Amino acid sequence: MKNGHIVQSGKYAELMSDSNGELSRHIAAHRRSLNGVKPFKEDKPHHKRPCKTHQIEALDENFSLSLGNVGHSVKTQEEETQTGRVKWSVYSTFITSAYKGALVPVILLCQVLFQILQMGSNYWISWATEVEGKVSREQLLGIFVLMSGGSSIFILGRAVLMATIAIETAQRMFLGMVTSIFAAPISFFDAKPSSQILNRSSTDQGTLDTDIPYRLGGLAFALIQLLSIIILMSKVAWQVFPLFLVVLAISIWYQGYYISTARELARMVGIRKAPILHHFSETVVGATIIRCFNQEDRFLTKILKLVDDYSRVVFHNSTSMEWLCLRINFLFDVVFFLALTILVTLPRTAIDPSLAGLAATYGLNMNVLQAWVIWNLCNVENKMISVERILQFTNIASEAPPVIEDCRPVPEWPKEGKIELENLHVQYRPNLPVVLKGITCTFPKKKKIGVVGRTGSGKSTLIQALFRVVEPSAGRILIDGVDICKIGLHDLRSKLGIIPQDPTLFQGTMRTNLDPLQQHTDPEIWEVLHKCRFAEIIRTDHAVLEAPVAEDGENWSVGQRQLVCLARVLLKKRRILVLDEATASIDTATENIIQETIREETNGCTVITVAHRIPTIIDNDLVLVLDEGKVIEYDSPSRLLENSSSMFSKLVTEFLSRSSNSHSQSMGTFVNTNAN
Repeated sequence: MKNGHIVQSGKYAELMSDSNGELSRHIAAHRRSLNGVKPFKEDKPHHKRPCKTHQIEALDENFSLSLGNVGHSVKTQEEETQTGRVKWSVYSTFITSAYKGALVPVILLCQVLFQILQMGSNYWISWATEVEGKVSREQLLGIFVLMSGGSSIFILGRAVLMATIAIETAQRMFLGMVTSIFAAPISFFDAKPSSQILNRSSTDQGTLDTDIPYRLGGLAFALIQLLSIIILMSKVAWQVFPLFLVVLAISIWYQGYYISTARELARMVGIRKAPILHHFSETVVGATIIRCFNQEDRFLTKILKLVDDYSRVVFHNSTSMEWLCLRINFLFDVVFFLALTILVTLPRTAIDPSLAGLAATYGLNMNVLQAWVIWNLCNVENKMISVERILQFTNIASEAPPVIEDCRPVPEWPKEGKIELENLHVQYRPNLPVVLKGITCTFPKKKKIGVVGRTGSGKSTLIQALFRVVEPSAGRILIDGVDICKIGLHDLRSKLGIIPQDPTLFQGTMRTNLDPLQQHTDPEIWEVLHKCRFAEIIRTDHAVLEAPVAEDGENWSVGQRQLVCLARVLLKKRRILVLDEATASIDTATENIIQETIREETNGCTVITVAHRIPTIIDNDLVLVLDEGKVIEYDSPSRLLENSSSMFSKLVTEFLSRSSNSHSQSMGTFVNTNAN
């Protein structure tokens, strides 16, 4: 296949007979890459067996380590949760997030004045109509209108201020959480599934946006209103007042009995939603693989089980709330019936009929308010768990600051590109084993260094330590004499270039992916595209540099994405360049051309190549061989190959043996097929 068309089709021998054919070109390129690797001369059987044995031991060791880490990895993915009452610090942080809480007393004052004017207007009507002619009609209506108008103004002010503080609080807490997450170290994302982050930034944040401020404010307003009614009732109908005190005491007991269970159920609701989001996103991403292996029923069963677990907790949470409401409402209905009976049976000399009617009206209101306060008090604590969960992600330990003003390197740093590793120790977490164990070596300026080693030897960790993705636990790394742990992350990472093994593209256009900061002209972009052999592919799209790039670059092949990453790095022209098998997803013929381009364009640079294939680094100036986090060998490839017992020599022999065996097996299969 070439450019989406079939260029050759037939048997292997027929295609190989065409020396100008596409298959012959690929095979010839592969042979040239193998010919560049010259192993030491010695008896093959003598070293073949130890090499395989060592490989098996390494695989067994890695397998046992992976099994040993399974329990830990699963444990780290469990969502953190608090127990017991929501701390008062959560309430104070929420209330003081906007304007340091300066508007809260103003809102409460507006509510108090509204309540005084509203109740004053009702009391004025009741008092003024006790005796006919006590006040004039104009005076009665005038004072009533003034009080009602004043209460309307205060309630409007309360609503405006409440909306203002709710929006400001939601924005500040969301920005605090997002800023903390973006500044978190990579270890945080390794331990936290994306579903936990999405759950907090969607469900919990939605509760904070639209529910908690108004529910908390409603609770405060209801308490003020209830206190006002208690004062009024104690003045006009003190005979029924003790009944409401009794029912209030019983309600508080019910609330204490209910809240301990409801609070934990509310926390469980938040925890049980994250696995649903996580499983659903995994299923969508891997839909093709799931269908290929005919595992639709398995994934459907699992998500239904997760939904059932979530629904079960939600059901119990709602049921417990209804349990409380039923008992509180029944209790208040009984008490209000007794209060009305007492008011009706009292003689006229004990209480005036107009005041008795006012007491009955506010008694009914008090009945509803007491139930509302108890219910809302419980619900507010349940909802505040969302604030508690958001604050958990607001206080994440962050990476080093982007810029440290007192320790900024000179703008032209690094000039030479010399890298010194001094007794470097790295571990991903304090409770995990040390990955790099005392590495000490120097990468000379303007040299090409290959880093090789078996799986788990620490190659990727070394690169992560260079970019400070993982901070060294001991030792230091010097670049041109500057300790990278003392400067800001932006100053460090902006001066380094990397071509990762897994190419990453962002949704947008090809131009924004090649030059995200818009620092280069079109001729400069086209120049690097020509060097990467990617210009002709870009020109096939009528939009050229404005060609669309889907999310994660899904509309481009992996090899094309890798070429874009290569072009992006060449465009920046960094003194230090890290290649993590930059041509792993490119065919061998194109790889040889690209490797030649990299050699030419990085002539005056320090290039560190993490090698997964020996031909990639066989022509480098130096080779660093790692094993179990330690430096085993560090010298030029030619000198290491001269020593038949060196680990690098064994890796080269193993690579050539594996390549020749694969070719022999494919040829044997071809011969057997023809014979049959």
